[in-house]
Amino acid sequence: MKIITKQLSQEIKQLLSDSKKITIIGHYAPDGDAVGSSLALYNLFKKYSYDISVVMPSFLPDYLKMLPASDKIIVYSKEDKKAETLLSISDTIICVDFNSTKRVGKLEKALLNSKAVKIMLDHHPEPENFVDYIISNTEASSASEIIYEFIVIIGMNNLIDKTIATCLYTGIMTDTINFSVNSSRKRTFDIVGNLLELGIDKDKIYSQIFNNYSADRMRLAGYVLNKKMKILYEHNTAYIILNKKELMEYNYKNGDHEGFVNFPLSIKEINVTHIFIEKDDYIKTSSRSTSNFDVNKFARKYFNGGGHKKASGGKLFININEVENYILNAIKNID
Repeated sequence: MKIITKQLSQEIKQLLSDSKKITIIGHYAPDGDAVGSSLALYNLFKKYSYDISVVMPSFLPDYLKMLPASDKIIVYSKEDKKAETLLSISDTIICVDFNSTKRVGKLEKALLNSKAVKIMLDHHPEPENFVDYIISNTEASSASEIIYEFIVIIGMNNLIDKTIATCLYTGIMTDTINFSVNSSRKRTFDIVGNLLELGIDKDKIYSQIFNNYSADRMRLAGYVLNKKMKILYEHNTAYIILNKKELMEYNYKNGDHEGFVNFPLSIKEINVTHIFIEKDDYIKTSSRSTSNFDVNKFARKYFNGGGHKKASGGKLFININEVENYILNAIKNID
């Protein structure tokens, strides 16, 4: 594994130039950063007429389908054979917004078995050594910020246009929750300023992401706050558990739960939150922290996942009815 530096920029540029087939892959349950950063690269490389594809292990939320070329994304859960074939025939695979093969779910085997040269572009701590090149900065706000720096390193920043800038801004804005977390570096705002100069409509992007919910989703949010939010003041912690039946009652659409994990953080003295969403064959977990409590380590230990100190996710392979006892015991053991 090599750490990408400016000295290696020519090597990377030559690698991309020689590649006949490039595939970009994001993580399962893709968020605004995974999708935005992947599509930024897709739209960039299309300018050079590369044979380029984007693969996501699972469906992207409806609110991200406004991003340019989102309809070109190949979803493994819908087209599994096509996705596996793409990874097998690729010369180069670019792994975006994840640093552990567990984060691609059932695509893990195909990713590891591929003989393609692999590049990791990420901002999470403790990367696994499954790639040939890595560019990473845990202080960066998002993978989209890393992608911007990568484009500069390979000398293609003059090709960033409004379309690419829209994708990058969406990734930065969503991963920082509209610049409320992970956004204290001056460099982040320098990059955002450069994107604004390209003519993006930040207010429209914000509205499409945060003001584009259905009435059912808003009612589900009310139900979560009224009936499902559990508070553990002695641990400064809150948690939410939602099963499939409850989601169906509110006509749940993919991504409707986005932001729910942050709700309890508005409560005085609550600085750690967890949410558990029942899926077909696993429980999706998300955790947030506004204290020194490291939810990345917590997720790695208890949720088969990881992320950042302040934000993480993972999966549980237990019955939804067992989740409450599981999380209570985990919290007790941490303390």
